[in-house]
Amino acid sequence: MSSVWYNLRMEKEPTIIEVHELLLHVVNNMATKEDIAAIREEMADGFADVRAEMATKKDLADGLAAIREEMATKTEMSAGFASVRSELSEVKERLGDVEETIESLSGPTVEIDDLSGRVRRVEQQVGLSVS
Repeated sequence: MSSVWYNLRMEKEPTIIEVHELLLHVVNNMATKEDIAAIREEMADGFADVRAEMATKKDLADGLAAIREEMATKTEMSAGFASVRSELSEVKERLGDVEETIESLSGPTVEIDDLSGRVRRVEQQVGLSVS
């Protein structure tokens, strides 16, 4: 077969045998009506499988509607954040109260530490066992 192509490229007049070989090659390698029908049938089956698995517009709309139902609205989100902000303000207020209480206790704790030291010295002078 390559000799036919080689000869044709050389711009020499093809012989009847070369033309015959070329035509036989075309006929032997060309698709038949049955081949084309089988390919069409395979493609149709493939497309049918895709269509069977593919979501429809209604499926997508229903799915989107379900998602929207589960999502919180802006109003719900705002209410939730307001609640969190309110609780956070209460926590901050209580923390401020605790800080004030701790600061007010620093005076008595110094006095208690001072008294504990004095008691220890008295115990040592008296001869009591110090634990």
